[in-house]
Amino acid sequence: MDVKYINTILETFIATLEQFGVHDIKRCNIQKKSKMFLNSELSTIICFQGAVQGDIALSMPIETAKRLVSIMMMGMSITSIDDMAKSAIGELSSMIAGASATKISSFGLATRINPPRVITENAEINCFETIAIDFESDQGKIELNIGLNI
Repeated sequence: MDVKYINTILETFIATLEQFGVHDIKRCNIQKKSKMFLNSELSTIICFQGAVQGDIALSMPIETAKRLVSIMMMGMSITSIDDMAKSAIGELSSMIAGASATKISSFGLATRINPPRVITENAEINCFETIAIDFESDQGKIELNIGLNI
């Protein structure tokens, strides 16, 4: 996977979080996985199709998800991850994936994204080599997984 695509997704990820008021976003750890396997309490996955195939996923502890949903909902108190919270966290991943797909298309690669899936269990998502990047922020830890075949 070319670094220009990874950087495009990273830039979009950070910019989108900052738009919602997430601060102090710091990259902590990067690892390469032979396939995309998610093992956090909550993950939201977006599938890319077309010239770009694979998935990106945001994985995080439930507490981070609740804080993110709260700021997306203008400070509403979020005590559990119900359907509304899953929809909000899925929308966050859709915004990141949609903006990333738009920027990737400027490289001449037509792609489309599917609606988000939100899961609360461990899962093997695809068999593409994946870059997993851990971030810390004022809202908690988020792992960004990029498993695309470009």
